[in-house]
Amino acid sequence: MSDIPGDCLILIFYELKDDPNSLYSCILVNRLWCTIGVNILWKNPYETLYNSKASNQSLSFNKLYNTIIYLLPTSSKQLLIENEVVSIPTSFLNSKPLFNYISFFSEISTDLIDEMESTLIKNDHKYLEKSKLLEQEYYKLFITNCKNISVFNWKTELPLYQYPETSTFFSQLHTLSIDKFVSLISEKLFEMEKICQNIEDLEIWDCDKAIPGLIKFIDNQKNLRSLALHCDETTRSLQLNEVIERKAGTFIKLVISHVLLSPKLFLSLTNLIYLKFISSYYNNNNKQELQELQKYLSIASFPNLLYLKTEYLPRHEVCMLIENSHGNIKNIDIRNNHKFGYTKRLYKSIAINCPKIESLGINIQFKNLGGIKEIFLNCTRLNILELYIVDIEDEEDNCDEILNILADYSPKTFKIFSFNKDFIFSVDGLQNFFEKMER
Repeated sequence: MSDIPGDCLILIFYELKDDPNSLYSCILVNRLWCTIGVNILWKNPYETLYNSKASNQSLSFNKLYNTIIYLLPTSSKQLLIENEVVSIPTSFLNSKPLFNYISFFSEISTDLIDEMESTLIKNDHKYLEKSKLLEQEYYKLFITNCKNISVFNWKTELPLYQYPETSTFFSQLHTLSIDKFVSLISEKLFEMEKICQNIEDLEIWDCDKAIPGLIKFIDNQKNLRSLALHCDETTRSLQLNEVIERKAGTFIKLVISHVLLSPKLFLSLTNLIYLKFISSYYNNNNKQELQELQKYLSIASFPNLLYLKTEYLPRHEVCMLIENSHGNIKNIDIRNNHKFGYTKRLYKSIAINCPKIESLGINIQFKNLGGIKEIFLNCTRLNILELYIVDIEDEEDNCDEILNILADYSPKTFKIFSFNKDFIFSVDGLQNFFEKMER
């Protein structure tokens, strides 16, 4: 048993990655088993422990935190001791564990550092100061030692791009998300674009606060395939539109929240698989810009589009996106539209143009429930339906009718029905529904 080839052991141990107790037993067999097992056990130890149901979970977490502290360089340990951040026995100042466990990590966990701070630091008047010091040394340790990280969620105010080994760390990233709690300024992105140019999947929150740096950062990415930009308020930038348009032909995923895109951009999104578009601008502004959007959407083509989510987009434009998807969409989520008059055409657009749809989330209007019936009759692969009532217009609206349509017309693939809190079903209506669905 102990003579199993290393390649086979990797496959076997990988199946045990969520069972730390069994994996721990394996690493005690011999040197080869230990080397391979430790590598897998430490890919994401925080998540592994968090998901385990071990009775001594809290003790295991404390051991994890202490091991990370012991892996810090001597200068970092001394800094933490001098500032009374952690307590470390003198004998451990220059000692290190058998392996450099940090080098095995596959991600830098912000949850891990948060838990380390709350567990190891006493809650006194210097707590924030101490937690910043621990956070600083934690990131320095990981950025210096982690050679296999390709995904990073930036959630700290620390100037990470100034740390040792930063160039190596950021140059190997393929996925980068900059959290909304990070004070994003152009200067940060100007520094980042010099060392981080291989991002394939980029997500940035509060991007309206750093438009010049964002433009430069996006433009310097060599392999960008997925872009998500989130702004608190409607943001318009000609230069940002230009750089997105230059990259658009390679995008397979685009998430735009309150960033005003040039309508012409939609002509370049021919490879798009995933589109999420949130904008209330076109509901409230001049007809000329709306007509410009309609003009380009009418001739745009999205032959690969599988997922579509929109919020607040006017009814005709939503229908155009669906009608130009070449019948391949599998997932649609359309909600929070201001006006309900669009529902009849929208239902028909989905019924005619989405024969492969599997999941649908949509607002409803009770006088147009026949449209839901039409969707069921034409979309025979549908298995998930989410319905939303945003504004109850008539107190006599009968939610039971929806249950009747579901029971009588839903396809055999149908499995999940969910609804928001505004739905009111009668006891008889629910009983009748369940009886029909059991047949």
